[in-house]
Amino acid sequence: MRVVFDPHNTERVYVGKSPPLSILLVVLVTGLLSAVMLVFLLGAFLIALPLVVLVVTAAIVVGILRVYFQR
Repeated sequence: MRVVFDPHNTERVYVGKSPPLSILLVVLVTGLLSAVMLVFLLGAFLIALPLVVLVVTAAIVVGILRVYFQR
């Protein structure tokens, strides 16, 4: 990368073409980071799902017991 300042106080940035190996490396790193994030999100979902089911079940049971004991 090369940065050139013109006399009119403007800036031009020249970027060279990337070699195929660096493009492959960027794609691999991006894929690896995406896979790691997916594993963390699925792990959080699998931990939170039983907690949500427990809270919903408790709310249903409390509602049924409240109706039963009000009679």
